[in-house]
Formats: sequence, structure tokens, C-alpha cells
Amino acid sequence: MSKKPSRRKKAPPAERRPQTFKIVVEAQEMIVSYEPNWIADTAHFEYRSPHKPPRRIPVSDTGYLSHFAAKEEIEAAASPQDFAREIALALLRADRAPDDEDGGQLRLF
Repeated sequence: MSKKPSRRKKAPPAERRPQTFKIVVEAQEMIVSYEPNWIADTAHFEYRSPHKPPRRIPVSDTGYLSHFAAKEEIEAAASPQDFAREIALALLRADRAPDDEDGGQLRLF
């Protein structure tokens, strides 16, 4: 008796599968989708509002932000979740930093 070939597809290794998790920045929750193998050695993060319809999140007025990162940068972090949170905090710091061009005046928008 011979076995029939399985029609199931093998799942990719866990580290290659897209991941979705929540992070909290400035007391606001965001849903983050992380795809570790977007293109070659580049990963992709999507920051989204958990609300329907989407509301503003700390890193985007539209409720959505796309961010690409080199795999080695993510591997240097404790986890993809920690990396996503650090990126969100860095974006907020950069947005709040005074511009040299305007003599230290904070941005209005």
C-alpha cells in the first residue's frame, strides 16, 4: 500500500512568517504588522490604528505608517516588538526636534 502525497503546503519557518502585535506609545495603542522578509535583507513594519475607522496614532495623523528596516538592525534589538517601539519613539523625537533653519522654533504642524 502506498501513501498518497499530502496536498498540504508546509508552513514557512516561524521567523519568516508575518507577525502582528500591539505596542503602546504615549499611552496610545498601535497595531504593528512585521514582515521579516519583505525584500532581500529588508523587513517591513506597518503601524496602524486599532480603531475603525482609523484614528490618529502617535507616528501618523492618518492612522497608518509604513517603515522599512535592514534585518541586521532588527536583529540587534531584543525583539521585533522592541525595535518597532524604538522606531516609533525615534520618529516622535525627530518630529519634535527643533529645526536649525528656524532658530530653534518648534514646528506647528
